[in-house]
Amino acid sequence: MRITGILVLVCALVLASSTTGSARGSADDPCIQSGETPVHIKTSDGVVVYGVEVGTGTTGVVLAHQYFSDHCEFMDFARELGSVGYRALAIDFRCNGLSTCGDSRHLDRDVAAGVGQLRADGATRIKLVGASMGGTAVLIAASSIRPSVDGVVSLSGPAYFRGLDAAGAVRRSQVPVRFLVSKGDRRFARDARYLMRAAAAKDKAIVRYAGRYHGSSILALPNAKPYVLQFLAR
Repeated sequence: MRITGILVLVCALVLASSTTGSARGSADDPCIQSGETPVHIKTSDGVVVYGVEVGTGTTGVVLAHQYFSDHCEFMDFARELGSVGYRALAIDFRCNGLSTCGDSRHLDRDVAAGVGQLRADGATRIKLVGASMGGTAVLIAASSIRPSVDGVVSLSGPAYFRGLDAAGAVRRSQVPVRFLVSKGDRRFARDARYLMRAAAAKDKAIVRYAGRYHGSSILALPNAKPYVLQFLAR
C-alpha cells in the first residue's frame, strides 16, 4: 500500500508540473513589478505563452526576446514605453521562461498571440520589436498577421533560425520595417543587409552601428533607442 500511495503521489506531482504553464504567474516572475499585468495567452497551436503587459495606451508593442532569454530582457524598455503612452507586452517564447513548450519552428505564433492580447486589451495600432531570434520571429509574424500590424523592428534578427524563414517572410510583407545591427556582429550584419535588399516593403531602412552589440543590447547605444522610439511613434 505504501508503494502504491507513493506512486499515486508521484503521478499527481508529474501531472501538476505538466499543467502549470497556464497557472503560473507573477509569483514565479522575478521581473514583474506592482501595477504590471501578467498574462497567459493561448497560441493557435495550443501553446500557453506567458507575458507581462505594461501601460494603457492604444498603440501596442510586442517585445520578443533573443535566444537563451525571456521577457525580463525587455522589461526596462517595456516600462519606458508604458511611461510615454504605449501598451507594451514582453513575452516568453515557447519553451522559455514561464511559457509552455511547443514546436520551435513557430515562434511567430507566439508573437501573433501577443498581438491578439494587445488588441483585446484596447490597442488599435500594433508594432513589433524583436531581438536576434525574436527579430526573425517578428518579421515572420508581420508578414501573416491579419489585420496587418503597423510596423516591425528587427534587432540583429537572422534571416534563418531553426526552421524560421525571415527571408521568405520579408519578400511577401508590406509592413514598414527597420533593421538595426552592429557592423562587428558580422553574421547578423550580413543577414540584415540581405533582408533589407529582399524586403518588399516600400517603407524600409537599415541602420548599422559600430561595435559588436547584439540583439536588445543595441538599444543601449546612444542613437539606437531614439531611432526606434521615433519609428514606433509614427
